[in-house]
Amino acid sequence: MNQQNHSKFDRIAAQVESWREELGVPGATFGLSVDGEIYTSGVGVTHCEHPLAVTDETIFQIGSITKTVTATAMMRLVEQGALDLRAPVRDYLPGFRVRDADASASVTSWHLLTHRAGWTGDVFTDTGGGDDAAAKYVEGMANFEQLAPLGRHFSYNNAGFCVAGRVIEALTGASYETAIQELIFEPLGMARSFFFPQQAMLHRFAVGHQAGGRVLSPWAIPRGMNAAGGISCHIHDLLRYGAFHLGDGSPLLERGFLAEMHKPQAPSLPYMGACGLAWMISGHNDDKRLGHTGGTNGQNAVLTLAPARQLALGMMTNGEVGQALHERFNKAVLSEFCQIEIAEARAIESSVAELAQYVGRYQGTMRAIELRLDAGRLLADIRFRGGLPSDRELEEMPPAEVARCGEDQLLVLDGPFKGTRADILRDEAGEIGYLRFGSRLNPRR
Repeated sequence: MNQQNHSKFDRIAAQVESWREELGVPGATFGLSVDGEIYTSGVGVTHCEHPLAVTDETIFQIGSITKTVTATAMMRLVEQGALDLRAPVRDYLPGFRVRDADASASVTSWHLLTHRAGWTGDVFTDTGGGDDAAAKYVEGMANFEQLAPLGRHFSYNNAGFCVAGRVIEALTGASYETAIQELIFEPLGMARSFFFPQQAMLHRFAVGHQAGGRVLSPWAIPRGMNAAGGISCHIHDLLRYGAFHLGDGSPLLERGFLAEMHKPQAPSLPYMGACGLAWMISGHNDDKRLGHTGGTNGQNAVLTLAPARQLALGMMTNGEVGQALHERFNKAVLSEFCQIEIAEARAIESSVAELAQYVGRYQGTMRAIELRLDAGRLLADIRFRGGLPSDRELEEMPPAEVARCGEDQLLVLDGPFKGTRADILRDEAGEIGYLRFGSRLNPRR
């Protein structure tokens, strides 16, 4: 074992425990793969009411990191000649439709995997636990609103990946979960990766928590949305999957198909970079990173790859504020092991006129946001309209101050969304069309 790497990891692990207590995260499991070696740890507890110690074998939900698994399965089908990412989805799902006729007829798997479908993407309908759950969910998309023309803008889209899961089902003749087991889990030796609660409950597993330690319910997302975020696993399987995408020699996908997944396909967010096939891409050359985060009901996860350093890092937490812990861990590992420094967004001084141009009401599927001026400050009133199902009512939030941090780029300065980046999208005439917040389009109303 590389003693220098081991010492670096131990120092970061000690920091993680300190940060976890500071932030109030109940438990975390984390690790990294570097130079062909794996380093893992677990801290905290699985459940605040019935606590067990978190270890590196504890099962957590990885949420939307699942999307990269869905994309990897689709690339296996591309390699086999069964799927063309640029062909209309209707070639594989003849009855597919959303409210917009043009999007229904022309959307491709490429649009799905790059979040450019344009329709509303955050409808968490529970269509039951049967093998037809994904089919029922996709059938129910017939009235989904088109927020932007097909292919025009990046807007994070869970529903698009549900359609991708149905394409996989249509081409394999199996349920999405069975197809992923056969196409990904078994070939990669991911023996502790699951979709169903009855599988996870046979092992030590974590539950999600609200800030303050209240356990959240339901535990699992609806089965019909498994292709968007349904995987649970331990940190070893997450890192094994990450090592595969770094090119560990697994014959699962020929290198050219892996490279296609990791290649910038289209712009994503101005402060991030580009979207590959499901992967979010930032940096260039030696600083290039591939990554994805995941959030379910009180659980959060992150997987980051630094290809030039052959490093994969992962963390899973079981508290709503876990993302803040992920960001600190992510920065510490990239700095210590890769000499990559992640710059934080900074507010820039702005005139009242510069702020006033953004005043207005913006409404998407998950949130309604009003930007208004108050004594020369730009304030955001954010109201939830829907999202991940929960057993609690969503509380009203006080106004948050927002500042400019770049050209048509905004930064939330306080409140629950402190540190969140947003950006303004304009039409060809320069008129504001959208506020993109949380990676989702919110049209100006």
